[in-house]
Amino acid sequence: MKIFFKFLSSTLYPKRGTERNFMVLIIFIALFYINPTHSQNLNLQNFSISDGLPTTTINDIDQDEIGYLWIATDKGYSKFDGVNFTNYKQEEVNCLLIEKNKIYIGLKNGLLVLQNNKSTFFESKEILKIKLIHHKIILATVQGVCELKEDYIQPLEIHPQIDFSIINDIISYKNTVYIASIKGLWSIEKLYKPLKVEKLIEENTTSLLINNNQLIVATATKGLKIIDDHTIVKSVPNLENISSIKKRNDEIWIASPKNGIDVLEANTYIFKRKINKYNTAISSQINTVFKDNQNSIWIGSSNKGLYKYSSEIVVIKPEVFIENIAVNYKLIDSLNVTKLVLKSHENNISFSYKTINLKNPKNTEYRYQLNNDFTPWSHQNQVDFANLKAGNYQFTVQSKEGSLLSKKVTFSFFIETPMYQKAWFIILCIALLCLLLALFIELHIRKLNKKNQQKIDTLKVANHLLTLEQKALQLQMNPHFIFNVLNGIKALGNSGNSKELNKTISQFSILLRSVLNNSRLEEISLHDEIETLKNYLELEQKMNSKSFKYTIQTSLNNIDSEEILIPPMLLQPFIENCIKHAFQPNTSDAKIKLLIEVKNRFLHFTVEDNGIGFHQSKKVKIKSNHQSVALEVTKERIQHLSKYNSFSIEEIKEQNEIKGTKIGFKIPLKTDY
Repeated sequence: MKIFFKFLSSTLYPKRGTERNFMVLIIFIALFYINPTHSQNLNLQNFSISDGLPTTTINDIDQDEIGYLWIATDKGYSKFDGVNFTNYKQEEVNCLLIEKNKIYIGLKNGLLVLQNNKSTFFESKEILKIKLIHHKIILATVQGVCELKEDYIQPLEIHPQIDFSIINDIISYKNTVYIASIKGLWSIEKLYKPLKVEKLIEENTTSLLINNNQLIVATATKGLKIIDDHTIVKSVPNLENISSIKKRNDEIWIASPKNGIDVLEANTYIFKRKINKYNTAISSQINTVFKDNQNSIWIGSSNKGLYKYSSEIVVIKPEVFIENIAVNYKLIDSLNVTKLVLKSHENNISFSYKTINLKNPKNTEYRYQLNNDFTPWSHQNQVDFANLKAGNYQFTVQSKEGSLLSKKVTFSFFIETPMYQKAWFIILCIALLCLLLALFIELHIRKLNKKNQQKIDTLKVANHLLTLEQKALQLQMNPHFIFNVLNGIKALGNSGNSKELNKTISQFSILLRSVLNNSRLEEISLHDEIETLKNYLELEQKMNSKSFKYTIQTSLNNIDSEEILIPPMLLQPFIENCIKHAFQPNTSDAKIKLLIEVKNRFLHFTVEDNGIGFHQSKKVKIKSNHQSVALEVTKERIQHLSKYNSFSIEEIKEQNEIKGTKIGFKIPLKTDY
């Protein structure tokens, strides 16, 4: 410093003393102040109406996830990509909040919400600040605090002095909500019907900020108040008309609509420097300060537009976003789909994509691919695909800034096959042709059928006769049995035993009537079948020369026998066969046992006797030339009732001695309920 001072003295004023030293000092001081100012101005850029802004009054600034800068002005709001401003005319916009894919815009008469190229307006009092508190959108208005519901804005009842007061800011910190109003700073434990409302500062408070686990409160006339645990622990005076306070790295930037920007050290709150029209080319009327994702400071003034202040070089890897997708030149509502399914005529699709670099906005290049190789790099950020064929597609886009490449972003979509190319349409056409061919063949067959009608009628008659024959077989009962019954009735008449005669005639008539009635039906109840068997067995006991006993047992799992349906005359042939062939004439202890059980949705029948055995009885039949047609027909009927039939005949043996025969079969259980 001394060498520099002597150099200036000897060069500019070699012969003068005091006067020379004074001039050198002035030049040195001028150089000292000019150099920093010149350095700062190199990093400062101003945007005004000539650059595309609709006005020079900037009220608020925010940035979306793509990187666009959204700017609230007194003549609407604007979107800035670093090169161009896109302006949306509206009344004065006071504040902005961007949360995920929604943009909330605070107006004098309500709230405007933008999402997926659609806007929704909610009427309310003038909104001064929008905050996300406890996952809810909370509004600071000129008349209390409000909450944005699904389709309306709900005023919140907190305290009479808050509900009708102008609210400048609101923030949640350490389970406490702080409300800055023109009537002071308030703390509440919750927004909805708070139990404790405490006033911490009396004067008008304008802005709130959290810093190092402390709350910074900006007042209108008494500077900053630092609050920790509801107590003012520090004051920073000599700051007035504060419009907003923001933190940038380790600095607190304090904006004023009259005094420019004061910068404090964030840890000690010691003054570092002042930024205003006296030391930089910036307006002293500052409304807001915002730091973007590349660490640049954006300053909104009330008379000179927007300023960009870049003091650091931050290298950030670029990120590309698909902004809009248009199908047949109409924007789709949402991009949050895993795969877009389009109809066959929706085969014109457009993509617009963007990488925002607010430091070097013109340095971004893009390339894309659609199922094939990537295109060359270019500055084009939109592509149209026309008349795409049906099938699956994957659109991929990538951006770069210099040598830095972004991650690849993909979007899948599927175009349906035209109806006339679909398999079902082709099959339908083939089916129609086949149908026409079938109609032609049908006409030809009808002509042939006229010639063959007589043969068909003959077959129908033959089939009817077979049916009648089967019913006749169902009715078949041993003629010898009928002959014995009639002879028995005759003998009872001759003996004069009228009582037994009448009983026998009655039983025989009931048996014949039941056989005749049942023959007309395809199914009868198990109860009726058992009653018919009892009549038959009792008559056989009376009239047959062979003496025997019988038992009928049922195990139906609590099902009423009248509700179970079986084919008629299903059991009688087996009982008759036992009586006729199982016992010798001199057998003294002949027994027949019938067991009917319900098991696993099947009706099981078991007929047992203690006769001579199945094989011995067959030998007797062969010697007597007797053929049991009814028995064979009944076996065939059982086999045709179900594919799960299990007809069996086996001899009962004890110690290699034949003790009788056991016949078993099952049919599907069928009921009338």
